[in-house]
Amino acid sequence: MKSVILCEGSTDYVLLQYFMRKAYGWEDIKKHEQIVPFKMARTLIKNNDKLTIGSAGGCSQIPGVFEKLIERNKISSDNPASVQNIVIVTDRDEAGTEAEFLKSIMDILQNREVSYDGELNNGIWLTCSVENGRQQEVCFKILTLIIPFEETGALETFLLNSVSKESDYDKKIIDAGNEFVENVDPEKRYLTCRRYITKAKFDVYFSIRTSVAQFNQRQDILKGVDWEKYLAVQECFKELANI
Repeated sequence: MKSVILCEGSTDYVLLQYFMRKAYGWEDIKKHEQIVPFKMARTLIKNNDKLTIGSAGGCSQIPGVFEKLIERNKISSDNPASVQNIVIVTDRDEAGTEAEFLKSIMDILQNREVSYDGELNNGIWLTCSVENGRQQEVCFKILTLIIPFEETGALETFLLNSVSKESDYDKKIIDAGNEFVENVDPEKRYLTCRRYITKAKFDVYFSIRTSVAQFNQRQDILKGVDWEKYLAVQECFKELANI
């Protein structure tokens, strides 16, 4: 079986690799690949199954990459070349965008003549089928995980909230860091948009938590935390056990 997890950028790209290895037993084949249509991609294996985790390079790029995955299923000459599970992981970064995002995915399914058994809803698998180049029916499933589920915000916000729920001590550090970031640049010379503010809050907390290790990259910070032990993260990604 072949599965794909399609995500936005570097944070979720690294976190998902780590989580799938630690929580669900996938193994990294330790091979750097340039896999079309992803900006970055990594393949994991478990038994005879393959899982490709790929970054689209931003939320706006996800629909285009998703459409290419659907086209791959549609033109494949045999069923083994198709992808059986497609998971889309993205942020709920602006109010009112979830319905628009889901509609953009549904529009692609309709335009590509994909049959499906209901409506696409956040966190629920949708069973689909399409006819391939040999007039064979190719069945596959789609799952969208728009994070965080409860509020507007980026994945970094969700991760900080997950830490706060597990530790009152860390929550105080996170709250103090958030207040600092909100007030440190009143003229918005550097933190020019909300996305930058969100990432700054994330980096401030981890610069304190991991200062001894002297991590230089966000990827190293993410790998240094046992995310699979956090209850909120487990709940959010529980459907990934089904691929």
